[in-house]
Amino acid sequence: MKRFCFLFLLFAQTVTVSAMERPNILFIHMEDMGVQIPAYGDHTVATPNLEMLAGEGIVFERAHVSAASCASSRGTLFSGLYPHQNGIMGFVQQHGFYYRDGIPTFIKDLKAAGYYTGLTYKNGVESSHYNTPPVPFDFKPKYTENLLMGSTGKKEAASANKPPLVSYSVDNFKYFLENLEEGQPFYFQAQTPDTHHLWDRPHFIRNSDPGWPYPPVDDLRIKTTPGWGDSLIPEGPLLEKITDYYEAIQRVDWYVGRILALLEEYGHANNTLVVFSSDHGPSHLLRGKTTPREFGLRVPFIVRWPGQIKDAGRRSNALVSFVDLYPTFADVAGLEIPKHLPGHSILPVLKGEESGRKHLYSAFVAHTTGIHQYWPSRTVTDGRWKLIHHVLGDGKRRRYSGKNKAVFSLNKQIDSMPNESLAQQLRLLSEVPPEFELFDLSNDPDEHHNLIGNSENAEIEKKLKAQLAAWRRQTSDPFLSEAFVERFSNVYEKNYQRWKSLGGDKMKDKDALDFSEFIPVWDPSDYLGKKDY
Repeated sequence: MKRFCFLFLLFAQTVTVSAMERPNILFIHMEDMGVQIPAYGDHTVATPNLEMLAGEGIVFERAHVSAASCASSRGTLFSGLYPHQNGIMGFVQQHGFYYRDGIPTFIKDLKAAGYYTGLTYKNGVESSHYNTPPVPFDFKPKYTENLLMGSTGKKEAASANKPPLVSYSVDNFKYFLENLEEGQPFYFQAQTPDTHHLWDRPHFIRNSDPGWPYPPVDDLRIKTTPGWGDSLIPEGPLLEKITDYYEAIQRVDWYVGRILALLEEYGHANNTLVVFSSDHGPSHLLRGKTTPREFGLRVPFIVRWPGQIKDAGRRSNALVSFVDLYPTFADVAGLEIPKHLPGHSILPVLKGEESGRKHLYSAFVAHTTGIHQYWPSRTVTDGRWKLIHHVLGDGKRRRYSGKNKAVFSLNKQIDSMPNESLAQQLRLLSEVPPEFELFDLSNDPDEHHNLIGNSENAEIEKKLKAQLAAWRRQTSDPFLSEAFVERFSNVYEKNYQRWKSLGGDKMKDKDALDFSEFIPVWDPSDYLGKKDY
């Protein structure tokens, strides 16, 4: 009997200690990657590791970033705020945008709670403006640096014209785990540049690395152009580019498999929340990155958390925004969620409860400093109906240059098509947008047919316009003011001309453009207690 009591007490103590362990968080965060994977119905290439992750967790059907630009999206990720709230309304460094001074980030919160934090590749919000980094990761190797291999890695990188960046990211995660203090919880952001254009980069993976199970991409399986649907059947150079994109997705899947295997090898798999997503959709196809289209805003979002997800292997129609990541990670770590955050923790959804989110919003302002990269837009969707507001749109003002090299192969094919073709119409809609667009995503997922002004949808249009206006007031969107838009546009044009005169992207950080008048010191009082709805 005494032995039984002893064993029972030992068991109870073990369970209590285990239950009190703070979970780790692994965010596998890709660049410029959309939902072109089997988990979302695209079977062009197999992604067995992502399929395994989906089978062990939950696939969110509709997740949106706050803006289809890496700096603004990552700015939201760390701060839990929309770009016009946090200050990163365009590219950082020499391009002149930065976080508002003193802004909270979840990296600071997790570190204060005893978490060890690390990432590979980039955080995307660096700027010479800061005296104290707003996202002070403990572990952040240069993306061309291999800490696991030490001097051997330096020699390999020096001898290779193109270092195997994906392999380095795997090695650096292994180094991170090997040097983690026993019992210390961690947040790790595992990233690679795989799906960032250019896509034809097989050298990202070391030739000697084992476990490459993927066959060459069969371009006969590529029936449509991502983001364009059946309006544009890819041929020639365009087909080659899209084939390269799917090859990059295969490398992402290989990477995910290696990262998850390391998590298992070091004994952390059962106590780690894993999230797989991307900073926005693909680039260089005109209707993705930098645009308010679904191809730019919608990203994969797969979550695994052993023992914590009700009915693992299911799909969820709950809406998820990148502003929800900060409150989710704080919730997972057992921390109080800051009251100024507009987002919602997704933990209730993981447990099978209803989501508190009814709409998704986005707020793009600019990408890099090219004048065609400045195009403020706002969107709202309830999951089916989606409204786009082009702040500068009037059906006359040009958003894109027809000579944009980034979409050369796409434009070359469209140029050979009849003027009345749907692809020609969609390109014109992208280049010269109207003020508003309305889409029925259930019946028109590729956003081919603008329903604005359609009498059958008048009530939906009215409702979403009111919803978007209310959200913009709630988040103190300065672009609601026509005077502000005019002032901001004039400053942007002035900075653009200075950027050109100083050599464009060859500028140094010390010559950074000046947008400081639009980035006040952080003050949460405007946002306290206000949630997206």
